[in-house]
Amino acid sequence: MVLLAVRLAEPIGMTLILPFMYQMVGSFDIVKDPKDISFYASLLLTSFTICKAVTSVHWGMLSDSLGRRPVILIGLVGNLLTFVLFGVSKSFTWAMVSRSLNGLFTGNTIAIKSVIAEISDHTNRSQMMAMLPLMWNLGTMLGGAVGGLFVDPVKKYP
Repeated sequence: MVLLAVRLAEPIGMTLILPFMYQMVGSFDIVKDPKDISFYASLLLTSFTICKAVTSVHWGMLSDSLGRRPVILIGLVGNLLTFVLFGVSKSFTWAMVSRSLNGLFTGNTIAIKSVIAEISDHTNRSQMMAMLPLMWNLGTMLGGAVGGLFVDPVKKYP
């Protein structure tokens, strides 16, 4: 169950910013025309996924040499710290750096799959592996929903 909660953290982190990202980028005053905000918002979104794609295999190799638990813990702590850094970003540059770092720390998927393969046997492995995409889908739904609660909280929750 703990592994499933860890698996849930990555998609929540990825989609949590979607409801307020457009407004956040607009507040950075880096664009002259509001039509350009979408371009910069998409840069924030893709920086996360590019960094995740580039480092995922390396996290897997590191979990083989360093161990599964340290890699998962490093990923979770790094994810938390970089997400907080993103939340307090006052410029597009810091938002981009923190979002990219956030993507660099999301290599838990490979380590989690390895742990599941190691702790399961032929009788329950397929059920355990089937829970991973379920957690991803649940996390993407929860991330967007929770992010929607934090869109302009000063006006929503006086």
